[in-house]
Amino acid sequence: MPNTPSFAAHVVFLIRRVPIAARLVAAFGLVLLLLGLMLAQALGHTATMNDAVHRITQGTLNQVMLAHRTQTAAHVGVEQLYSLFVLDQRELRVPVYAQIDQAARDQQEAFDALLAETGLGRNEPVIARVLQDRARYVEAFDETVSLVELDPALARPVMVSQTMPALRSMLAALDMLVAHSSRRAGDDLASLHDLHGQVRARLWFVGVLAVLVALASAALITHSIAKPLRSAVTLAGHISAGRIDTPLPPAASDEVGVLTQAMDDMRQNLARREARIAELAYRDDLTGLANRTLFNDRLDQALASARRQGNALSVLVLDLDRFKQVNDVLGHTLGDQVLKEVGERLRNALMRTTDTVARLAGDEFAVLLPTQDHAAATALGRRLLSVLESPVPVQGQRVDVSASIGIACADDAGLSAAQLMARADIAMHEAKQGNRGLLVFEAAMERHVEHGLTLLSDLRRAADQHEFFLLYQPKLRLSDGHCDAAEVLIRWRHPQRGIVPPDRFIPFAEQTGAIKAITLWVLQHALNQLASWQQLGWQLSLNINVSTRDLGQPDFPALVDNALRRAGVAAASLCLEVTESAIMDDPAQALRCLQALNEMGVRLSIDDFGTGYSSLAYLKKLPVQELKIDRSFVSGLDRDEADVTIVRSTIDLAHHMGLAVVAEGIETEAVSQRLRSFGCDQAQGYLYSRPLPAMEFIAWLKQHRFPAGSGIGAKPDGRAGMPAGPLIAA
Repeated sequence: MPNTPSFAAHVVFLIRRVPIAARLVAAFGLVLLLLGLMLAQALGHTATMNDAVHRITQGTLNQVMLAHRTQTAAHVGVEQLYSLFVLDQRELRVPVYAQIDQAARDQQEAFDALLAETGLGRNEPVIARVLQDRARYVEAFDETVSLVELDPALARPVMVSQTMPALRSMLAALDMLVAHSSRRAGDDLASLHDLHGQVRARLWFVGVLAVLVALASAALITHSIAKPLRSAVTLAGHISAGRIDTPLPPAASDEVGVLTQAMDDMRQNLARREARIAELAYRDDLTGLANRTLFNDRLDQALASARRQGNALSVLVLDLDRFKQVNDVLGHTLGDQVLKEVGERLRNALMRTTDTVARLAGDEFAVLLPTQDHAAATALGRRLLSVLESPVPVQGQRVDVSASIGIACADDAGLSAAQLMARADIAMHEAKQGNRGLLVFEAAMERHVEHGLTLLSDLRRAADQHEFFLLYQPKLRLSDGHCDAAEVLIRWRHPQRGIVPPDRFIPFAEQTGAIKAITLWVLQHALNQLASWQQLGWQLSLNINVSTRDLGQPDFPALVDNALRRAGVAAASLCLEVTESAIMDDPAQALRCLQALNEMGVRLSIDDFGTGYSSLAYLKKLPVQELKIDRSFVSGLDRDEADVTIVRSTIDLAHHMGLAVVAEGIETEAVSQRLRSFGCDQAQGYLYSRPLPAMEFIAWLKQHRFPAGSGIGAKPDGRAGMPAGPLIAA
């Protein structure tokens, strides 16, 4: 049978529906009512008892006094009657008669008052005898008085035989009446005593009832308050201990119930917040996918399971290509919409519920395949690339999305989760750099990364160890052969690797952020060298390459200005070369940076023109003064008509835009002659000089002059030397 609540529990439940203040008022009111009732009864009974006792004692006293007056009046009358016997003359007896009449009247008045005071009721037999004895006495007394007037001798025997006995009988009857009344008064007092006992018992009953009611009220109120308070304390303990999923029994509507309900509301709010925190801790808020924390947790579990059961395990790391440009062009809001759509497509592409797709950070995603080998992972990777081929519609626009995927398999029993993810990340970067789309990790990739880490460590200390040095490659005016500028090139003399060319460490420095420190080092040392030359009378300018990372620094113009001031070199003596790709990585920031440099007076040049975006629409917005044609177009001028067309068109276009043109990588006189005929302004290359150290550069300036019209082409001995390279490789 189902448990049914007891009567007491039901009463407590009903009481708990009443506010505590109302309960206390009702309980104290009830107790006070009972106490008031008891006091009223006590006071009423006391007044009644006092009235009754007073009435009884007063009535009894009145009866005694009236009986005594009656008896006294009778004695007076008898005494006056005796005096008649001794008075012989009538005139002497007349006053006595008056006294006898007065005594009779006093006796009658007292007797009537006695009868009125006594009443009939329980005294009727006694009163009847009194009336009878008095009537006989009055009759005998009157007869005696009458005989005294006729013959005193006759009256004397009547008085002795009739009047005096009648008087005694009457007095005895009066005494009996008084005694009877006294007994009746005693009975009444006894009755009053009994009544007092009954009232006292009732008062005790009411008092005990009041005490019991007070105790019961206190117990019920205490129980109705203490129990929910204990529940509230228990709930607070659970909340304090973190067990916020403990439900609370239904709370009453009193103050404690309101408090308990408020605490339960707080518990529920905390539970919801903890659930939300847990969701935020393990779910990506934008895409709803698992985040890095949840992915790593599941990866740890999957690796432990793979070790126990010996099954395969694979992870895929996916990074969107050129997503930064999507954010730059469309804005971060629309970029987030693209990420949400990508996340949804990746989720739908999974075939099994045991697989996990997560967003690790930014535009980087990962997939965990707990029981799949590299073949299955590769098939899934191709499916993921396939689902991303369709453009993503975002607010009426269609955004093309592609990705690079790296795959790593747990084929080594001792492999940790971090190592597995690192391998997948390495494979992903290899796929991205080679534009391969998807690659499975191979050991050779890790060795390459280890080499890169060592290179990074060495690169960070290269400046402090004075391992960097600068070379200067002359730039000649083709119109007159005069050299008034040089391009600054950096080299690294590694203590173990020897001379490290720029194309080996510059891209790596750009990827790791070390390029910022390198650029600052080049600026300081090159400008200091230029200041020294200018003090010696050489009016030269220097071209220094800057990278994408440099243009992305908001404070880069300030750094350049500070370097110029410290070296004491005019801004017009410095020309900074930037590549098209460096500008297009973040066009808005690049434009702001270039405009700031241009306003300082620094000259700007577009390096390797034709190998990047070659956006003429954007080129005309840039505050540049020079355009450098890449060596890939220049080297074939003497044998490839397509290169001739490109170079000639580029020179004409630049001149129409007011830009000077520099050709680099010139190695033959035929190429030099063609460039001069096309109107190219300046040239540099091994035909004129290889990159030279500072001292050799000045010596070269002193020894080499190429007059206008003469065939510039004497080849320096160093032609077979180190190939020139830009400071920053694209």
